[in-house]
Amino acid sequence: MIEFLILSILNIKGFGPKFLFRNEKALRNAEKKCSSVREAITLVLEETKRINKTTLEDIEKGITTASQILDNCKKYSIHPISFLNDHYPQNVLQVSELWPVLYVAGNEQILNEYSVGVIGTKNPDKHGQIISQKITEFSDEEEITLNVMHQKGISAIVKETKDNFLIEVVASGIDQVYLPDNDIFHSDSITVVSPFPPEVTYDDYKYIEACKVLASLSNRVVLIQDTTSDDTRFVLSYFARSEKVLGVIKPIDSAINYPINSGNKLLISDEKEGLISYCRAKDVHKDSVVCDIKIITSKNDYPQFFKEEELPF
Repeated sequence: MIEFLILSILNIKGFGPKFLFRNEKALRNAEKKCSSVREAITLVLEETKRINKTTLEDIEKGITTASQILDNCKKYSIHPISFLNDHYPQNVLQVSELWPVLYVAGNEQILNEYSVGVIGTKNPDKHGQIISQKITEFSDEEEITLNVMHQKGISAIVKETKDNFLIEVVASGIDQVYLPDNDIFHSDSITVVSPFPPEVTYDDYKYIEACKVLASLSNRVVLIQDTTSDDTRFVLSYFARSEKVLGVIKPIDSAINYPINSGNKLLISDEKEGLISYCRAKDVHKDSVVCDIKIITSKNDYPQFFKEEELPF
């Protein structure tokens, strides 16, 4: 009942993610004591002293909306996972209180494994394509989970090359991308995750939210190739504010001044100042950027960067 309860409250006028995250104890207590979602909502609102600020009509609307979301999840074989569920990714929980519920298809357990986000342009050159394939092949050999956005370019190359341990983040309802009979719904090594319920369609705002999920989910992120585009800056803007490690692929010397590598060059030459310029966001500045930047010059650096141990370089 916990997902039903959380979704119902989330869809009551005047209640948002912060209320839910701050009242975990009340939610757990209501789940234990109550036999219906209406009773549970009432108990939560009483314990948090919000019962007199909510109408019965709004409560019923919240329950109706939550019920429809859960029906759609069942229809499309998508699992809603609340932040009180053991499978909810702890990496996300540690850095964000934006998504009380994530929607998942595939192996939910992968969400709590060590993972590396892979980002880059939608239009890589031959070098970017080769590096994407090499990194993916290395991750398969070492059984490292990679996280990618659902889009073309670098992400698509990783998806096509990866044999196992892949998490894909989509910027819409999962049903907008995969039908329920797709292999990903039964995979032991692939997971698709979205911050949006079924039947929600893609737009630019939702893309930004999905980028935040990928940034939160990833223990580390590696930038393969980019021109400081919106394809990657939204991931970096959120990732930069966490004490994690950003890897930047150094382009080959003969191509380092090519426009396609301008983003990588900026981060290599100016480091955190370059990252601030790259992100072009008001909340990304010298005080908020706390991630560490490591330059990856060759395949010899892969074991140091991609594995879970501390970095010696």
